[in-house]
Amino acid sequence: MRSPSIDFFYAKTEKLVDLSESYTQIDGLAFIIKACRMKPYDYVFGQKSNRLVLHRWWFDEFGNSLKLIKTKKAKIVYNDLHLDRKRIVCTDLYYGLSMDKVAKMSKLAYICAGKDEDTYQDCFLVSFLGLDNYLRSYLYMYGEWEQVSPLLMGMGHLKFLAEHHDVKQWIKLGKKENLPIPCNSGSAWLTYLPASSELLALLNKDHEILAAILRNAK
Repeated sequence: MRSPSIDFFYAKTEKLVDLSESYTQIDGLAFIIKACRMKPYDYVFGQKSNRLVLHRWWFDEFGNSLKLIKTKKAKIVYNDLHLDRKRIVCTDLYYGLSMDKVAKMSKLAYICAGKDEDTYQDCFLVSFLGLDNYLRSYLYMYGEWEQVSPLLMGMGHLKFLAEHHDVKQWIKLGKKENLPIPCNSGSAWLTYLPASSELLALLNKDHEILAAILRNAK
């Protein structure tokens, strides 16, 4: 089935997206909504209206939700059982491409590294911001990569990316920042692509897999 144009959708709903950021006063929320391909639930599945109304329930293409609660905060609901996944359409024409190809068509990478809480094996979360300004994320656990929702980064990490998506080199997050996925000893970096030789050398010491992925982005 042909994927509908997400760019066309956001052109029609731009005011709805901007209203969400204005209501919550969360800087970068409009960027996050678009980068994660989220849509307002009532607008998509309910009765469409031309009136400008605040939509408190947004969902992504992986079955997760973003709820704007009355305290003007944004809450992520993972694997939202109130969503009918059969009705959710994938709009990413590049979904399913290898990470190497996605990396080469991206301008930014957000990488997290840690250890699984139970097995203490390596676990990684890598998100690429494409030249089209959409995020594509991959989770490495138990020796395998899986494409996942960018919402797994968590609101704190997504806000950081939204505020620094024009980074010219690379940034290491503070020690208080941990992996949004259930891992211990988390570290995270935000880097432009292609990554600098300095960052590649740093990652190669402890995370050869991550270094190899960024090296292939050239």
